Amino acid sequence: MTLLLLFILALSPVAASDASSGTQRVAEARAAASKSESGTAYELREGIRCHIEQLEEDAALHSGRDRVAFNALLADFYRSNEFRPVWNKKRSQVKALLRAIRSSEADGLRPRDYHLSSIETFYHDSPSEPFLQARYELLLSDAAFKLAYHLLHGKVDPEKIDSNWNISRGTNGDGLADWLLDVLESNSLEESMNALRPAHPQYTHLKKGLARYRRLADEGGWNSIPEGPSLKKEGQYDQRIPALRRRLEITGEIRPLVMVDTSFASTALLYNRDLIEAVKRFQARHGLEVDGAVGPKTLRALNVSASERVDQIRVNLDRYRWFIQKLEPTYILVNIAGFSIQYIKNGELAWRSRVIVGEPFWKTPVFKADMQYIIFNPSWNVPPGILRKEALPAIKKSPGYLAKHGLQVIDSNGRSVHPDSIEWASYNAGSLPYRLRQPPGARNALGRVKFMFPNKHLVYLHDTPGKHLFDKSTRAFSHGCIRLQNPFELASILLGWEDKDIQAVVAKEKTRTVHLSEKIPIFLLYLTAVANDQSVFFSNDVYKRDNAVLRALEKPYPYKTVESCAF
Repeated sequence: MTLLLLFILALSPVAASDASSGTQRVAEARAAASKSESGTAYELREGIRCHIEQLEEDAALHSGRDRVAFNALLADFYRSNEFRPVWNKKRSQVKALLRAIRSSEADGLRPRDYHLSSIETFYHDSPSEPFLQARYELLLSDAAFKLAYHLLHGKVDPEKIDSNWNISRGTNGDGLADWLLDVLESNSLEESMNALRPAHPQYTHLKKGLARYRRLADEGGWNSIPEGPSLKKEGQYDQRIPALRRRLEITGEIRPLVMVDTSFASTALLYNRDLIEAVKRFQARHGLEVDGAVGPKTLRALNVSASERVDQIRVNLDRYRWFIQKLEPTYILVNIAGFSIQYIKNGELAWRSRVIVGEPFWKTPVFKADMQYIIFNPSWNVPPGILRKEALPAIKKSPGYLAKHGLQVIDSNGRSVHPDSIEWASYNAGSLPYRLRQPPGARNALGRVKFMFPNKHLVYLHDTPGKHLFDKSTRAFSHGCIRLQNPFELASILLGWEDKDIQAVVAKEKTRTVHLSEKIPIFLLYLTAVANDQSVFFSNDVYKRDNAVLRALEKPYPYKTVESCAF
């Protein structure tokens, strides 16, 4: 009513012809509105309007998509509500919001991103001035919107970390305006906020791991073990043995020793069987070669601090929020950093295996696609990237490269061309009118089967003749595609074939394409910390991606409070 009255007055002939008279009428209209609505309520609405307008005009808050999105959400929310407050009679809901903000720390988020200290101050000392009431109002709504969105989709924007990311997050704040009105009306904010958290077991297990490692960090963590000769043999003497035992006791790989034997002092510096087995448990949990030897890699992992592990878990909790609520009951998930693959069917683990992924120079991309068909006895055409960076330069140095790798030269008509007839030096990868093809067979780089999910990266799952590489703890050896340790097992499960049926098709050595009855979503992801109900499993950050996510996770969200308003 107030805005309509002001709008009518502003357009009236008197206002148009006499500015001073119009100004007076506006002032009178404001005064009349304040009387009809109550002066305090009117001033509160004007205060909210003033805050919103200054927020929109502040150029410093308009750089970055997240900043614009949340500022626009706040402005649209209050403008559509005619700048009326929504929290003024919801003290119990403010208390619920405070609990939700504090509990966000358990999800690896930062409560201070959601105005915790300012809201606590206002909650315990309610402002009487309309201007400060308006500030309090907007802080509450901004906190609720941002926390809800971060629980749903993660705080960090994955597209800013990796441009290949193609799992939609939705528009920032999409649907949150109606959500906030509903939960305030139904007095259910805390329950609704909790419902936004991922309920997937992988997420809840990792949250439990975060609490444990935070507790260890708060208790002082563990001391670093000094460098020295590798511990390899049972009975090996070393002054660092007590420090190693204490380190493994703290994280539960070995039980604390109760000294009842007076001869203990003579054996305390020996690398015994119990310690070797404890080191193996540690190695298995940290993606290391499980040999019981404390060499440079194992020592480096032992000396990663508890606070660093806390940050690593926080990074991966946010990564989970990027995708975990978008998983369907049936899907395939490749963890690039963990060198593993799992097939989940109707919510249950149906199969898992080791994989080989791209070496750091040929990083396996992170994205989602749909697996559609399987090719048995595939041929291999050298992809453009490998042709440009590796194959063509090698051929120019030595044409024998082709024979060594069993590659044929094929022209545009599909005919084989003798490599000696080609002036290789006169071509680059973009101008070469031939493709390099490796026919089906035992030497084929793809092995006997590949699994296709069409994508712009030309990445797929496939067999490999290099089976010995699966014994390595770090398996980043490919040019970007994912090599499977047990590809026939996966083909059997996906197609519902018996192993003898697959072997019969392979034995014919003819290329055959078999389409899946239903497309299966496949996620290629990068997770350096995962958990079950008992332990957290850490992987080496082989592509050095954790720090970028951590920096973004630590970066504060901008929100500039208004210092004064004239109304």
